[in-house]
Amino acid sequence: MRVYSTGDELLGALRGRWAGEPPREPLTWINAGTDSRKILPGEIFVALRGARTDGHDHLQEALVRGALLAIVERATPSVKIPQIVVSDTTIALREMGALALSAHRRAGHRLIALTGSVGKTTTRELLRAGLPPGESHGSAGNENNEIGVPLTILSWPEDRRWCILEAGVRKSGDMDYLAPLLASDTGIVTAIAPGHLENLGSVQEVWREKSKLLKEVVEGGLRILPASVARGESMAALLSDKSRRLRLVALDGRDEGDFRGRLVETPEGLVLKVEKPALAVPLPWPSAALGWCMLVALAALEEEGVDLAAAAERLSSYRGFPGRMEKRTHSSGLLLLLDHYNANPASMAEALDWLGREAALRPVGRGFAVLGDMLELGEESGSFHEEAGRKAASLNLKTLWYRGEHLPDVLRGYLRGGGKEETVRPASEFDRDIREGRGPGGEDVVLVKGSRGMKLEEVVAPLLEGD
Repeated sequence: MRVYSTGDELLGALRGRWAGEPPREPLTWINAGTDSRKILPGEIFVALRGARTDGHDHLQEALVRGALLAIVERATPSVKIPQIVVSDTTIALREMGALALSAHRRAGHRLIALTGSVGKTTTRELLRAGLPPGESHGSAGNENNEIGVPLTILSWPEDRRWCILEAGVRKSGDMDYLAPLLASDTGIVTAIAPGHLENLGSVQEVWREKSKLLKEVVEGGLRILPASVARGESMAALLSDKSRRLRLVALDGRDEGDFRGRLVETPEGLVLKVEKPALAVPLPWPSAALGWCMLVALAALEEEGVDLAAAAERLSSYRGFPGRMEKRTHSSGLLLLLDHYNANPASMAEALDWLGREAALRPVGRGFAVLGDMLELGEESGSFHEEAGRKAASLNLKTLWYRGEHLPDVLRGYLRGGGKEETVRPASEFDRDIREGRGPGGEDVVLVKGSRGMKLEEVVAPLLEGD
């Protein structure tokens, strides 16, 4: 299978022009990148203009590293690398991704695209874990924006049948921009909750923007979303579209759905039980949020024709990755729940529930939390943080350290929830408290949760360094 196009085909698709004389021989490209330091021989270098760097200043480095050609907005004749000049290199990158996606479709490969306010990255990784080993490709890290999405598709190896694509939005119109890259066989919305309200304004607008991913599902494809979202006039268009199938996922009987599961406490731990087909999946840690993500992943894996019993066994071995629902045991025996990669009200509530479940499994241990601001929540940010404080108070924590300007809001909620003021301390005191013996011990549990911009890993560094 030839996934990618020749240089001339690329030129036409990008509506560009060669700078100087075009190459004499046909060029067949294999991938593309935007970081000149990471370009591999045979790849295309796309020169993006950023706030701090300009890719046009690094053409020579891309050439030295073996770049086949460069996509630029302004020609640089002094660098002897073939250059296609376009009006906007970011849009060119998207069009290159669309070319690659079309080639994969011709080869019979399948795209699963997902978005959501919470759980999308965990669901993405669970999907990859559940698919047959070595047969899937997917988004990496936080590459879910206008740059990361096309790069994910461009790096899709021609011998991998599936690509799991994560798409994020920060403002209205983001999903429209990504639309040419979202023609999926299965489209998933994991959850709708407050997030990026500073730009999106309301939860209704969050749904309006994220649901656009479902509109791009190919004819005959499957749309998966929470049953709890399938209410109201906003769902009318999706429900009436019979050219694509719809699967509503429901957990613990809270909503009617056609793919249902429930969480069951057993002596061995928390188990996700799926009704049809009948499955029991032991969760690697007692988190309702993880159970939900597993249920959504299983709904999609069934569509892909995967042996669900084998997939469930692989999912039960899932271990997460750094900063996202990461469970780590300190050499002292202290249990660390590291979920500081991102935060919004829904994921904060779920993380606090997780802390409560884990602490309950350690009867002689105590619960601690290091929390930080949830960013980009707009005008209601204060009330969201107050509610987080109220929920934290219900856990009877030994100490809550907090970093961010919303400390007064969290403290107000904590007190209204019945907590004691002396329990809440500024994060600047964490290091000293640890050194002076006022921190957690070997039988205790510590949750670390906040938005990535709060850099809570810096706060808990004394617990992480050298462990």
